[in-house]
Amino acid sequence: MEHTPFFKLETDIRSKVIRHLLYDTPLSVFLFDVKSLQNIYMNDQYSSTLGYTPDEFKQLGSGFLEVMILPEDFELLHKFFEDLTNSPNDDSHTLIHRCVCKDGTHKWFKSYITIFERQKSGSPSLFLGIGFEITFQIEARKKLFEQIKNIEKVSYTLSHELRHEHSKILGILQVSKEDDIIDIGDLRKLAHSLYESAESIDKSIYDISQQLNVIKSEFINLNASKI
Repeated sequence: MEHTPFFKLETDIRSKVIRHLLYDTPLSVFLFDVKSLQNIYMNDQYSSTLGYTPDEFKQLGSGFLEVMILPEDFELLHKFFEDLTNSPNDDSHTLIHRCVCKDGTHKWFKSYITIFERQKSGSPSLFLGIGFEITFQIEARKKLFEQIKNIEKVSYTLSHELRHEHSKILGILQVSKEDDIIDIGDLRKLAHSLYESAESIDKSIYDISQQLNVIKSEFINLNASKI
C-alpha cells in the first residue's frame, strides 16, 4: 500500500483515527494552556487513570499543578517547560514524571509533549501531550535494583568465606610441612571448622540462586508488560 500523508486521507477516515486515539487506546491526551498553567482538554483515559472526573479537574482551576504534581518534582517540571518553551521547533520532547491520583497515591507516566500552538510573538500558548502509564515498569526496575544489591551483599559474604576457607587449607598444608606429627585433636577441630564453613557457603550459594530466580521472574514480567 502506497504511503499516504495523514492530511490527504478522507475526512471521515481522519476523524475515525482521531476518535480511536482519543477514546479507544490507553493513551492519555491533554492540551496544556501555558498562561493559566492548567489543562484545557483531557481525554477520558487521562481522567480515569488518575481517578478524577472531568468536573473535578475543572474545579481545580489554577491550582491544577499544585494538586497533581509532588512538590519535589516541581523543579524538574519547571526545567522541562523552560527547555520546551525555548525549543526552536515543534518536535516532541519526552518527560517521565509522576502525577498524584485522587486517592493520594501517585502514578508514573511517560509523556511526549510538543508545542501545539504559538502566539504571534512565537511564544508557546498550548502544549499537546500524549502519555501512557509506566508505574509497573518503574516499580519493577526498582525491585530489580534492590535484588541486585542483595546479590552483591551475598556475593561479598560468599567470597569472604571462600577466602577464609582458602586460608585454613593453606594453614593445614603449612603445618603438614613443618611438623612430622599433627595432633589428631587439632585435625578434628579444623575438620569441624571446615564443615561449618562449607555449610555456610552452601547456604550463600542457595541464597544467590534464589535471588537470581526472583530477578529472572521480574525481568520476564517486565518484558511481558505492555508499554
